[in-house]
Amino acid sequence: MADALGASIDLMLRGGCLGLLLLVGLRLAAPPPAVSKRLCLLLVLSIAGYLFAGSSLLPALPWPLQVSLILLATIAPACFWLFAQALFDDAFTWRGYLWLPLLALAGLSVLMQCGGLPWLSVAQLAVVQHVLAGGLICHVLWLIWRGQGADLLEQRRHLRLWLGPGVGMYILLVLLVELGYGQNPEPPWLERLNLVGIGLVTLWLSLRLEALLALLSPVAASAARPESAATVAEPALTAEEQAALQRLQCAMDDEQLWARANLSLADLASHLGMPDYRLRQLINGALGQRNFNSYLNQFRIAAACTQLADPARQRLPILTIALDVGFASIGPFNRAFKAQQGMTPSEFRQNNLI
Repeated sequence: MADALGASIDLMLRGGCLGLLLLVGLRLAAPPPAVSKRLCLLLVLSIAGYLFAGSSLLPALPWPLQVSLILLATIAPACFWLFAQALFDDAFTWRGYLWLPLLALAGLSVLMQCGGLPWLSVAQLAVVQHVLAGGLICHVLWLIWRGQGADLLEQRRHLRLWLGPGVGMYILLVLLVELGYGQNPEPPWLERLNLVGIGLVTLWLSLRLEALLALLSPVAASAARPESAATVAEPALTAEEQAALQRLQCAMDDEQLWARANLSLADLASHLGMPDYRLRQLINGALGQRNFNSYLNQFRIAAACTQLADPARQRLPILTIALDVGFASIGPFNRAFKAQQGMTPSEFRQNNLI
């Protein structure tokens, strides 16, 4: 009797989660298409695969479907790794190498289903798989923490504080539990507790989906040349906001604070004599910027372009120019320059000094 009741509870929990995931998936599949939405949809599919792979219904399914569901469940940590990058990094773009973690996790799963390798048992392959998955989660947690200070979107900042770390830590906990039990079955109460956790995350996702879709919407490319703050400001600003915007414009255009290496939003807010949150609201609301570093880089890259196009500075090393305009090293400068200008600094210099 108790076993039948437990099985019924298990099926109800899994069915409820799958129903919510179906609704979320249909909404994510609707136009307009976006890479970030597709990655979120892939995460939803992997969670659905995880729910099916652990259910009593799996053995009754055709074996190709069984294998597909197990593979989807296996790549769930990598799907979260991709989705979190797309959500929290406005500069995220899809690259072919991003498939590698998914393929690695899936490949390890296939080897485990085939009985392992002559020199690696199934248990050892499971350890490798879980360590790789845990490394991906730790990496994305670090990325979420690193970008906290430059994020100008209040709603996304809240997600950085609890949703991203919360889900990431939960996945790490599940990986540790699975690693601890190894090939032994987990107790039923622990499986149901896991289902409750997944259900809470799924319920939140379904309730906050529209707000999440707004964050996942494609961002228009910023202009290569920074506009004067006054010319791009919203006309409905209050007198106090207009005054704050003029102080910001003066700090950028006249004092050129953007040229300070490692300038943080807190540093600029202190210089302007306003709280951090007000400066975030000003740059985001009046200037339409989503990231503080991207806002600074508009000024920095424009100044770098001026120097690179100057015949009198054609022998000046690019590293010197990068440091002069506020970058701490050449790597971030090259990436920011190519993202804004569509070419490397060297190519830009060659094209403008012909």
